Amino acid sequence: MTGHAESEEDPLLKKGQSPITRKIGDTVICCCLPPAMIAASATLIRTNQYLMQPDVFPYPFIMVIMHCIFCSLFGLLLLALKPALFPALTDPDRKVELSASFYSRAILPIAICFAVSLVLSNMAYKYCTLAFLQMLKESNIVNIYVMSLLAGIEKFSTGPAVILVTMLLATWSCVEGELNFSLAGFLTQGTASLCEAAKTIFQCLVLSGPRRLDPLSTVLVVMPMCGFLLMTVVVFNNVVMPLSFVTQPHLSEIVAMRWYLALNISNAFVLNVLIAMFLSYLSPVAYILTGNVKDIVIVLMSSWLMHETVSHMQVFGFTVQICCVCAWSIAKQQKQKSAEQSEETN
Repeated sequence: MTGHAESEEDPLLKKGQSPITRKIGDTVICCCLPPAMIAASATLIRTNQYLMQPDVFPYPFIMVIMHCIFCSLFGLLLLALKPALFPALTDPDRKVELSASFYSRAILPIAICFAVSLVLSNMAYKYCTLAFLQMLKESNIVNIYVMSLLAGIEKFSTGPAVILVTMLLATWSCVEGELNFSLAGFLTQGTASLCEAAKTIFQCLVLSGPRRLDPLSTVLVVMPMCGFLLMTVVVFNNVVMPLSFVTQPHLSEIVAMRWYLALNISNAFVLNVLIAMFLSYLSPVAYILTGNVKDIVIVLMSSWLMHETVSHMQVFGFTVQICCVCAWSIAKQQKQKSAEQSEETN
């Protein structure tokens, strides 16, 4: 099932295609998108972990700033080549007015949460194994649900609460089963997850409605702000007062790792494009389920290829986590269908 109406012109396909050609093209793209997104996401996570090693490039602030700068530049280039991919910036019917008040009210809170989340999630690789961090990230739906309740976006319901309590217990079993537990890594990733959840809530509150930012437009609008905020912290560190958590590389280190950094940055932008295409062609539930498969691939890759230790308790806990996310996705889909049916009835 595609995510766009047949009557709308898809910016990702060429004009003038016959219905059969378009249908075949849609089918091929829908089949290729999930494995492509899994590969891109797993590769980005693995390269991030590699770069954060003490003897490689352990500078999360600088690496995220590079991501922000080059993803913004690549986004501008894509905007010039294919404006239709950015409907929130180019389509008169969906265009979002990027005023100063919009930036301060909507974009700034999202950028702050996103920047902190990116830096801390990369910093966590210094302390914990990739498999363990992936297990911790699974519980992010708990943070999002609790914040949604506080913000009035969601209403409390027993079913979701049971699923999320089960998720918390499963996550705790993953923590208990971690043989090389690091409190610093646990707190760092926990804070990153809270910031990621807050970013999601801000997006729901201020970027909803018909004139909302699409995925690629969001990248183009938010990433420069993230880069600016992080560069401000680096300047403060250099000019006003040194900050212990801000470390900077020598130019020689950047030159030595230039090809790894180029691959990592390009991978990040390609992943953003794939996510935008995925949400255009497939349903949100398919996106979440693909994320589940990606998480399984990463944990298996960490255990089998990188020989990271995963205890039996963690295997059990992670399996329950995956089941909880699937149950959560199905419950959300059913709730959405019920709401749509009630609207049609009224």
